[in-house]
Amino acid sequence: MSRKPAVMHNVAIRDGTARVAIMGRGRPALFLHGISAHGRAWRPVAELFVEAHPDWECWLPDLPGRGASDARPGLSYTLDDEVRRLRELVRALAPDGPRPQLVAGHSQGAAIALALARAEQSISGLLLSNPVTPEIRTPTVLRLLGSSTVRGAVGSLLAPLHAPLGHLVLRRACGPAFRAPPDLVAAYARPWGSPRQTRTLLRILCDWRPSELEDRMPRRPVAAHVIAGAHDPRIPVAAARRLAGRLECGFTLSGDGGHVLTEQHLRLLARLLGELAARLPPGQGPATKG
Repeated sequence: MSRKPAVMHNVAIRDGTARVAIMGRGRPALFLHGISAHGRAWRPVAELFVEAHPDWECWLPDLPGRGASDARPGLSYTLDDEVRRLRELVRALAPDGPRPQLVAGHSQGAAIALALARAEQSISGLLLSNPVTPEIRTPTVLRLLGSSTVRGAVGSLLAPLHAPLGHLVLRRACGPAFRAPPDLVAAYARPWGSPRQTRTLLRILCDWRPSELEDRMPRRPVAAHVIAGAHDPRIPVAAARRLAGRLECGFTLSGDGGHVLTEQHLRLLARLLGELAARLPPGQGPATKG
């Protein structure tokens, strides 16, 4: 079956312009990428999901400051900032509704998905892949990035080295059983090749505090599923399992998976997403216009 290409939208919000890929036509599902990634990370999973579930519509934004999304200089990127911008983006995409019922998040995107579910009552399903949890600690070295001067200097140093550094980082994130193809390495390394974008990414890393999630978890029951990789160097399996226990939801461990399960186990994630979708109450029709 041939797959229809994603339709790209540039959506203006107060803090910049967000690039959003939209696939399918129907009930909206939102896909949130990790801290320095972009919407491309979820696209293969979304393609499989919308192919099997043609009554759903997938929204894959590049979060502000990442990918092809632009952001005003000097913005902050706390958890509350990320949630506020997403809520504005959702309303710009579908001013008359409906709002997304289903949200898939990877890594930091999973933490944002949880906080967004607290703020948006329409969200009733969450797929959390390699989720950052409230107990994950921010490395102390990132505190040095609080200075714009330091971020500028580090950005200038990293830009010429973005390709080999991207390869090393992604190789470690993938674990021993998955070799990242060159196009994937290039996609993850490319943002670090621009000193301007690198400064933004460093600001995002500096502002990110996983502990903030503790007071922003959903207070109501939400259908959810947590999936973790046995070889994930960033998110301990025990932490992901404890999050699933706290949410009283299903948990899947990928025995050969690393931190990038969205790239490693597309069909598994698409299947889990479909199972969540089947548990949700009936929704309204297409969300976006055109």
